[in-house]
Order: sequence, then C-alpha cells, then structure tokens
Amino acid sequence: MVARLVTALIAATLVAPSALAAASERGASAASSAPAGARLVSCHRSPSLAARVAVVETSMRPLPAGRRLAVRVDLWQRVPGARWMQRTDVPGLGVWIAPSNPQLGSQPGDVFKYRQSVGRLVVPASYRFRVSFRWSDAAGAVVRATSVTTATCRQPDLRPDLVLAAVQATPAPRRNGLARYAVTVRNAGRSAAPRSVVAATLPGDAIPNGRTRSVPRLLPGASAVVTFVGPGCAAGGQPASFVADPANAIDEADEANNTIAAVCPAP
Repeated sequence: MVARLVTALIAATLVAPSALAAASERGASAASSAPAGARLVSCHRSPSLAARVAVVETSMRPLPAGRRLAVRVDLWQRVPGARWMQRTDVPGLGVWIAPSNPQLGSQPGDVFKYRQSVGRLVVPASYRFRVSFRWSDAAGAVVRATSVTTATCRQPDLRPDLVLAAVQATPAPRRNGLARYAVTVRNAGRSAAPRSVVAATLPGDAIPNGRTRSVPRLLPGASAVVTFVGPGCAAGGQPASFVADPANAIDEADEANNTIAAVCPAP
C-alpha cells in the first residue's frame, strides 16, 4: 500500500526514439485538408501508476507565407469537484518544438508530425491536451497561429481498496479470560487485491501489530474473515485494534479505511 499521491509530477516522454517525430509526405495538397490538427490517440487506464498514459498525435502543413513550422503541447488536468488547471510542472511540455529537418515545410505537400505521451497520471482525474501551432516566415515573423483541444482522457481510480468492514468480539469457548475476534476484510476497489495481511494489537500486547493473519487474494467486492484469539478486557479497558496491510505493500484507492477497533468482551 503505497502512500496515495495527492500531488505528483507527471513524467513526460516522447514516443518517438528521438526528441520529436517528423515526416515529409510529398505530393499531398495542403489545400485538401486542414493546415493543422491534433487528436488523443491513446488513453491507457490501469491500477498501476506507471501504466497510466495519455498520448497525443499532431500534424501541421506549411502555409504559402509561413513555411517555418512549430508546435507546442500543453496538458490540462481536472480532479473531481475542481476546474480545469494547466499543468506547468510537466517536463517536456509547454515548449515550442520545430522539425529536426529545417527544410521540412519548404514544399506545399510537407507534413510535420509530432507525437508525445504523458505517463504516471494521478487518479481520479481527467486530462486533455491543448496543442498550439505557429507558422513563421523566413524572417521569423509569425504569420498565423492557432490551437486545438483534444478529447478528454478520463482516468478513474482502478486500484484495489482494502477495508476492515467489521470486527466481532466474543468470549472464546473453553478458554478462560480469552476472546475471539472475527475481522471482516473487504475489497471495495475496482481491481483485485493481492494476498495481504491483517495485523492485530490485543489488550496487553507489548508489541503493536505483533499478531498477523494472512488474507487471500480478493476480487472487487469480495471479502474474507480472519480470526484472532487473545486476552479479553473489562469495559473501558484497552481495545483490540486491527490494521490491513500494515507493511504498506499494496497501492490502494483509499488509505483511511484500513484500521478498526473493537472493545473486547469481558472475560
């Protein structure tokens, strides 16, 4: 259970092996299609932070008076209940990119293509790209500029979520002064939770979470019951407490529901 990322940098990487992907397509008429465009080509959702990726693909053609081409990609993010905000902390975004071939754009049929991916998207949130295009003349003066916004990449939280839903404490049969604690563990998340552990601190224990029980792999919505036997206590005494995944081995959607306490029955 990795500490939930409230804020995190999104690492930007270029899909192409080089810093940019540019292609020249001779013979196509610049007037036969729009001079520039961008589209969201991939929105990969995953319970894993490292696997959540959005990819944008752009293309632009030269204009008669503007044969120097440049493109800029910006990322916008919206978390539930908030407005769209531009991410200014993403490496590689928000800068103007020109073709690596300075001759690209000299012919009417040239096409400058650029693709970029952004990974490690935090959840839950929505993302979209704002792509700006700029045409300049031979002296570097901007003759035209425009921008487009892509479709939205929605990233729901698909992580598992271990919840200690209930604990029932009863006197242990034929064990004087001991109690039996039945702890219900439920996966309230959207993906399977791997094998995990529930730890207990019972009345009188000197070492917190020193008692453990294994929990099997849980599919979304599934639950399991683990039991502990240990000292009971009188009313008002030290309660028995339990925690799921005490070693923080599972990345969960909610880290605030992993503990529960129960007043143990009197012996």
